[in-house]
Amino acid sequence: MKLLPSGVRRRVQRCKKSSIAMSLATAALVTAFAGCAETPRTATNFCRVLAERIDDITTPPTSNAEVQELIGHYDRLVEVAPIEVEDDLAAIRNLFVLASDVDVNDPASVQAVADAAYGAERAAEDAGIYVGTTCGVDLSSGFAVQAPATTP
Repeated sequence: MKLLPSGVRRRVQRCKKSSIAMSLATAALVTAFAGCAETPRTATNFCRVLAERIDDITTPPTSNAEVQELIGHYDRLVEVAPIEVEDDLAAIRNLFVLASDVDVNDPASVQAVADAAYGAERAAEDAGIYVGTTCGVDLSSGFAVQAPATTP
């Protein structure tokens, strides 16, 4: 840098400083936008999404189209679910997916759904407890429940 005239040297230093500042600003914006793109997995957000979908979730499906809609509702719940309940909701959703593909004329296919239903029973119970205590809703009926008071 000593070979450059002092005016040129100052411009080069200013360019370096502005490049560093621009890089930091770009990194901050990328980080901020990345945070916005991710769905919040908070209990509050989960309960809000559940409230929007509870009527459709608690209505028994009567057609394949309604089963697909139900699977879509569970997909969304799994997407926003806090980690405590995510696997349980995924197990319920996976059971509906398996049931939607069952071949009723194939005993092995029917048995696979029955086995999956037994396997998902605990997940459904745990999800119901979580939803009841966190959101104040009975997951099977959609009715409001009173969460038990915690005592020391």
